[in-house]
Amino acid sequence: MEFDDIRAFVAVAEARSVSRAARALYLTQPAVTRRMQRLESALGVTLCDRTRRPVTLTEAGQTVLERCRRVLEAVRDVRSSSEGAQVPARELRIGVAHALTEVTLTQPVERVQRRFPYVSLCLSTGWTRDLLERVRARTLDGAVILLPDDERMSAGVDATRLGRERLVIVGPRDGNTPRFDGMASLGDVGWILNPEGCAARALLQRALLAAGVRMHVAVETYTYDLQLALVARQRGWSLVPARILARSPLRSRLRVRRIHQLDFPLTIWAVRSPATPDLDAVWKELHQALTERLSVPPRRSTQRPSGGNRP
Repeated sequence: MEFDDIRAFVAVAEARSVSRAARALYLTQPAVTRRMQRLESALGVTLCDRTRRPVTLTEAGQTVLERCRRVLEAVRDVRSSSEGAQVPARELRIGVAHALTEVTLTQPVERVQRRFPYVSLCLSTGWTRDLLERVRARTLDGAVILLPDDERMSAGVDATRLGRERLVIVGPRDGNTPRFDGMASLGDVGWILNPEGCAARALLQRALLAAGVRMHVAVETYTYDLQLALVARQRGWSLVPARILARSPLRSRLRVRRIHQLDFPLTIWAVRSPATPDLDAVWKELHQALTERLSVPPRRSTQRPSGGNRP
């Protein structure tokens, strides 16, 4: 039984995907699969069903997972004591909501890595609901997420407010685009949105349904840059975080549609499992770095948009 095989299995189990585990381990997917197969052969059991999406652990896999985690923790503790680190040498598994990945975490992560070189930050992205569930299940140590202002934080996690964000409706600045003459006119809009599972999309859909308007989705894509490019090409409207819009080089070709019934203020939260007291200093540094990062107004593109933003 090889240590690398154990590490690969834990990575797959926690990412619930061979491809995501491969990216986290800087390996190819076949290499990760071979390591999984070697561990299964050594133990004489099937650990997971890799044909399903997401990857699903068997009953034996659930039992083996907890023991493999203890093995990894023991190895990290040995490294920590031998290197004299102030905090344990271990992985810190952090999930990040899709909308926050590009504009929020780069500088704070680099700062934490400089301060705590023995802590390896393993980042993964996902929808807020999924990330919360993974923190509660302890397959993630923590996450940075977005929730509507009026939504209460669920039990089972320690939560810290970091800042605010707002979702904005964006349409093209020029061209033959639908004119806003009340909520009913939004039935003519083709929306360019994240796929199902996105909390922002769900907020928009509920608001439209409450107004008796059917939401027509023209394009689904995870990439906000692509969404804004399609909006600029007059393919429809989108719903994006204000920070994403502010840094977009396409901003001069876009127009914010201010619609009272579609106002979505959000709170940015850092949530963590209560089972990580050994990393209090790391969390404190990360929270401070994130708070400082979020306190800086979003940097706008160098191109200034012409005209007003009224619909």
